[in-house]
Amino acid sequence: MYAAVLVDVVAHAPKAAPGTATLGALGAVVLVYLLVRATPAALAWPPALLGAGYAIAIVVHGRSVDDAAPLVAVGLLLCGELASWSIDARLRIATERVVVRARAVALSSLAFVSLGVAALVVALASAPTGAGLAWTALGAAAVVGVVAVAVGLARRA
Repeated sequence: MYAAVLVDVVAHAPKAAPGTATLGALGAVVLVYLLVRATPAALAWPPALLGAGYAIAIVVHGRSVDDAAPLVAVGLLLCGELASWSIDARLRIATERVVVRARAVALSSLAFVSLGVAALVVALASAPTGAGLAWTALGAAAVVGVVAVAVGLARRA
């Protein structure tokens, strides 16, 4: 997952490839280190470094809205969650299949809902401005939807 997002980031802006590739490679090295050492406390750093590389690529490319942003966001989310799951699987505590299945369902649901909401936000961001009250209401509904999904998922956990 991390490698796929890294390839997209590097290919996105060839002018920024040395900087974005360096940030992505640094994040990959940190990710491998954290997985080998089973250190979940710092698992936010690899996706954060790759996300910073993605932001640099967007700025260098000169576009304000990227159509691939929802896929990149879900890729970074899954990278962190699957790495955390990998470290948790090393614990000597026996986990029942029901718990593993519930975690897999929750993670896949989170990924699909995040993809849908991110795609909606990107679509609204690329819409022409000044379209009137309908677009403003739709944007407000999208924000409320994002918060409702986040609260709902937080309550489940």
